[in-house]
Amino acid sequence: MGFHQRIHRMLPDRDRLRKTLLYRLFGKNILAGDLWRFDARSVAGGWSMGLFIALTPTIPFQMILATLGTLGLRVNLPMALLACWVTNPLTSVPFYMAAWQLGRWVLEAVPFAHEYVSAYGEGTRSKVIVGSFCLWTGCLILATIASVVSYVLVRSLWPKHGFHLHHPSDDSPMQ
Repeated sequence: MGFHQRIHRMLPDRDRLRKTLLYRLFGKNILAGDLWRFDARSVAGGWSMGLFIALTPTIPFQMILATLGTLGLRVNLPMALLACWVTNPLTSVPFYMAAWQLGRWVLEAVPFAHEYVSAYGEGTRSKVIVGSFCLWTGCLILATIASVVSYVLVRSLWPKHGFHLHHPSDDSPMQ
């Protein structure tokens, strides 16, 4: 069995998708064929968009945000959802610690940013706000770099003819 046949067999059919939370939230929109297409543009876009969302501190909402992003950008939904699992309970703490350090370094290096952040004063509340700025700054920098690099890599490594997973006899959302 070839690679594309294995991928096709792993994807859920329409009946199985209709029983999911994503279907209850977004309805028939997630059954659109272009969200299930496996061509270079769609896979690269889905992976990079999902990776961008995965690397932001939005863990409880990543799947919903990825689905909204695929609906808006019309890229591959399974790849976007898969990319969200880059940050999971094992990888999120080290990643967010590194992102916080990067954000702190960037905010300290930019002169006007330090003045803006220090305007929140002293105390616990200001420390939470400053920590949030550091975390979001670092996460957005890393997410942007990772999503651009992943998009370029997928597009450049994708075979010129791609994987076409269209089987008219199968009742899958890719039709």
